[in-house]
Amino acid sequence: MVFRRIGLIILVIGLVSAPSWATELFPLDQVHPGMHGIGKTVVQGTKIEEFHVEIISVVSQHPPTPSLVMIKVSGDVIDRSGGIAAGMSGSPVYIEDKLLGAIGYGYALTDHRVGLVTPAERMLELLGELPSEIVEPVLPKDASPLKTPLMVSGISGRALEYLTSRLNTDQLQLIPGVTGQSDSDAGVPFQPGSAFGVQLLRGDFQAVAFGTVTHVEDHKFVGFGHPFLHRGVVNYFVTPATIHYTMPSLDFPFKIASAGVTVGSLYQDRAAGVAGVIGTEPSYVPVRIFVQDKTRNRTREYRVETVPDENLVGPLAVSSVYQGIDATLDRIGKGTAYVRLEFDSEDIPNTVVRENMFYSDSDIAVWALYDLVEGLDLLLANKLQPVDLSQVNARITVEEQRKTASIEKAIPRQFQVVAGESMEVEVTIRPYRDLVEYRVLRIDVPEDTLPGLMTVTVRGGGSGYYASKPTVHSTLQSIEEDDSENRLEPSGGESLEKLIETYMRREQNNEIVAEFYPFIDSYRPVDQTIEALEPGIDSESIDGVEGDELLYFSDISGTESAYFRFHWDDTSNEPIRVRLTTQFVIEGVATFDLEVVKP
Repeated sequence: MVFRRIGLIILVIGLVSAPSWATELFPLDQVHPGMHGIGKTVVQGTKIEEFHVEIISVVSQHPPTPSLVMIKVSGDVIDRSGGIAAGMSGSPVYIEDKLLGAIGYGYALTDHRVGLVTPAERMLELLGELPSEIVEPVLPKDASPLKTPLMVSGISGRALEYLTSRLNTDQLQLIPGVTGQSDSDAGVPFQPGSAFGVQLLRGDFQAVAFGTVTHVEDHKFVGFGHPFLHRGVVNYFVTPATIHYTMPSLDFPFKIASAGVTVGSLYQDRAAGVAGVIGTEPSYVPVRIFVQDKTRNRTREYRVETVPDENLVGPLAVSSVYQGIDATLDRIGKGTAYVRLEFDSEDIPNTVVRENMFYSDSDIAVWALYDLVEGLDLLLANKLQPVDLSQVNARITVEEQRKTASIEKAIPRQFQVVAGESMEVEVTIRPYRDLVEYRVLRIDVPEDTLPGLMTVTVRGGGSGYYASKPTVHSTLQSIEEDDSENRLEPSGGESLEKLIETYMRREQNNEIVAEFYPFIDSYRPVDQTIEALEPGIDSESIDGVEGDELLYFSDISGTESAYFRFHWDDTSNEPIRVRLTTQFVIEGVATFDLEVVKP
């Protein structure tokens, strides 16, 4: 529910389409105090019931919010609901059998029988902005503001807290509820007063806001009488709804509801309300979640589908995976996790795959989400090109055993190496509370490395991860905030493909990495040929490549001159890394010096 400046609450509430309702509208300029009418809504089950409406006044508003009609409601329906309830928004109000508009606002912590109606003229304008071609049905048969209730099923605890923090807008208030799938309303027609849901997440976990249908015209409908997320053009699931109970409350009454199967799509989300089409299937992003708890020999699979909104896919997908891990492990604490992620999209040539391994002594579920958050952010929020995800897969294997190993020492098998040749390094690692093990890395020294001492660092591949790894229980939100400074951002000439490659090839926490900076003469001749200048030929006529520089030389007499071609190699300051994968999360660091000699 969303309160306006005057302290109003937007009441979010809301199937197979009913026949066209050629309803005559009651003009706003003919509304005056003392007039009486009726309203329609559902307070339990799917039965539409009527209640009495009395006009109090007309309240002028500034665009884009239409002027509103203040009303007072009464009758048995209102007595049972405790007044105007969250979920009643969109309930149509009629005067003399003409549609005045839809209930969209109410007051918290005060008289719940007083509310405001959004005039129908503004709402029906949204029908003209819906797709012109109708697809035949193909789906199975001091007032304080109160935010729009988005009821969530399956996601709870800290996963719900995370989703709440990421969807923290003025229009939303996430409420854990019993919104599980309902099949009993599959054949209930969409008509004025029907309850319906606007769904953002469906499947094993659900997130859906409930409202009331205001008007139906062919397969098109309008409802709510206020914005949902106020996103303009949208593409959300539309479902029928069953109201289990309307809960009275001193703050604000609200409906407890369940969503049915998808029967249409929501395409418009504007100030005057929402509008959609019955019989169409919206696009969506499937998310498959596989979680294995090796300690308890338990494997669980979860499937959800999110709306394709690039601002919602990330929070909905991450909170679903978060819940999947917590539900499977059924504990919060230490552990080692192996994570494999896959992202598919027609906008990128190949599947994006990221594998990694994590250990936490306080909360392994949080750290298992680390690369998922970054991958979704890279694809959905990059500044280079839009990416419409077609599939997200997350496979997480967790065991309570600590699978870490510390680097105790790294010793080269020779301390002198010829430039252009290879040498081996023996690395001693000690698994946690176990006997030492040995690994061997082969290092290739570039042939143009200058003679002298060169320092080699041997470390765990996740050095950046462990630099920020907390020693106490943390939250996914804090990890995202800490990691925001290290996100993959494009520089001048980078493409999305380059950023994806960097993400996929980034070091893994279970790797041993040997790293060194070879000292290379960055300013060196490209070849040994001399470009002699004939009379009348200047240096600009000599062929070269980008980055080359011509240096002029002449003999003492000045009678002969020549140019040598030199090139500046600006990559010489890049480190060379050798990586070796292990079955442990690697910690620690060791260093040694090598002497590089000429061939």
